[in-house]
Amino acid sequence: MKQRKIIGHRGAAGLELENTATSIERALHLHVSAIELDLRLTKDDRLVVLHDSDLARVANNPHKARNLTLSELKKIRLLDGSEILSLPEALRIIGTTPVILELKDTDSARLLLKELKKFPQAKVSVASFKLNELALLRSLAPTMHLYALELTKPFESIQLASMLDLDGIGLNFWLLNPLTYHYARRKKLKIYVFTLNRKFIARFISWLYPTVAICTDHPEWFVKKPHPLRRKKKGQAHASHLRTRRQ
Repeated sequence: MKQRKIIGHRGAAGLELENTATSIERALHLHVSAIELDLRLTKDDRLVVLHDSDLARVANNPHKARNLTLSELKKIRLLDGSEILSLPEALRIIGTTPVILELKDTDSARLLLKELKKFPQAKVSVASFKLNELALLRSLAPTMHLYALELTKPFESIQLASMLDLDGIGLNFWLLNPLTYHYARRKKLKIYVFTLNRKFIARFISWLYPTVAICTDHPEWFVKKPHPLRRKKKGQAHASHLRTRRQ
């Protein structure tokens, strides 16, 4: 069987606090095919690695990223004792490993391209539910790999992705079936599914849909020989208790 393409969701979010340096490093040690991260805008128009609009889940702090500057966000301790990452900091950790950056906010596209100019070696794809941002990126960066995300309407998403000349789609894994798979293939779109944390279903998808990549919180379940890990520092919080996540 062809080697599965495994994408580390928010790094390795089932092992470490999501979207943190430690989570990214854990995914890198597991030799994932790519790492997926979320991007939010700050008050001073900087991009930071954060999924939710606020810091409630990752820092027990109700503040929204959009209402704080990057400097102010950096002063907030996350649950594992670390600080929120800026996009450049995350890219320096990731290096040349492929990364999928999900744009969560509008008006992010131009800022993203500005930041990426500083990292010419980065292997970046962009995903978003915000088709306007993807359309703008397609016009400004014709060769960038772009993915439309969808939770409920796969056929509509496939059609729109094709019309916008995107490279692929990211689907909630429950939406993947022979019809959606073959329709996307017919439109020459790549597919990845999220967030798949069930081994049996992952094996089934790999067998039935060999070209589909799997985005998971637990990349360690899908690698044959994990790379040795460095011992975690004493007192570093483990984030595996954060089981309930919004997509």
